Amino acid sequence: MKALIYTCAILFSGSVIAQNKGDFHLDKEYKINPVGTIKLKSSDAKVTIVGSDRKDVHVKIDREVTSKGMVFGSEEFTVEITEEGGNLIIEEKSESVNVTMIGYYSEKYTILIEAPDGNSLLVKGDDGDHSIKNIDGSISLTLDDGDANLSGCNGNDFKFRMDDGDLTMDAGGGNLDIDFDDGDVEIRNGKFASVLAKIDDGDFVLETTLVDNGEYDIRAEDGSVSLTVLGGGGDFNIRHDDGRVITDSDTFSLKEKSEDRTFLTLKDGHAKINIRVDDGRVRLAAR
Repeated sequence: MKALIYTCAILFSGSVIAQNKGDFHLDKEYKINPVGTIKLKSSDAKVTIVGSDRKDVHVKIDREVTSKGMVFGSEEFTVEITEEGGNLIIEEKSESVNVTMIGYYSEKYTILIEAPDGNSLLVKGDDGDHSIKNIDGSISLTLDDGDANLSGCNGNDFKFRMDDGDLTMDAGGGNLDIDFDDGDVEIRNGKFASVLAKIDDGDFVLETTLVDNGEYDIRAEDGSVSLTVLGGGGDFNIRHDDGRVITDSDTFSLKEKSEDRTFLTLKDGHAKINIRVDDGRVRLAAR
């Protein structure tokens, strides 16, 4: 195991005019197993992660701070990078002590990670948007406030925990686990065998094939659900308090209808699909 710690310490003691104290720059390569895991913890960064056929991990971090006015206190910005058991851990550990300012403060903070496409990701961020491309391992993403966009990620295990932000994906299969407080989800071209989705306030749009005996559980408290079946079929058990169910074709057979429940079937499969909406619309389509 090898840990490298990069630190930028700043002491503010009085008037600062158009200063760039707090700038931090890192540009290095690190070893990793072709199917290892990258663990990233950051705050307020715009993060870009790109997979390719490379053998190592290239990490580029740029943080530029500009302030105008009076700033008091101290700040320490630290990034600890550890090569451990074929994995790579990148962890920001920043600390501010009695920082008070009157004036203007601007932070531009970006993280670029170029990694082998077989790597997995375990990402935690407070704020900031995350863009992930061509990563085929498992992906776990936890964000407080920020959007996430995944493209060309063909793994079999996806887990998302987001408080306030939107998620878009254009691929994916296997297991999908989503827990959102406030945000929209749009996933296209999926091949999921299991979906567990809980959204408090936001719309959920999903395109996926259905796997026989697969389990699909979607719950939306205040938002709409749109599910497009790209292949397969099964039983659709839909519970609704104040909403309606719409289907785009006669391929769905209505078996039961009441004030708070709609039960439909789609031939060519035996998947179990449970959908629960409190206040929203459910739209089903088949291609």
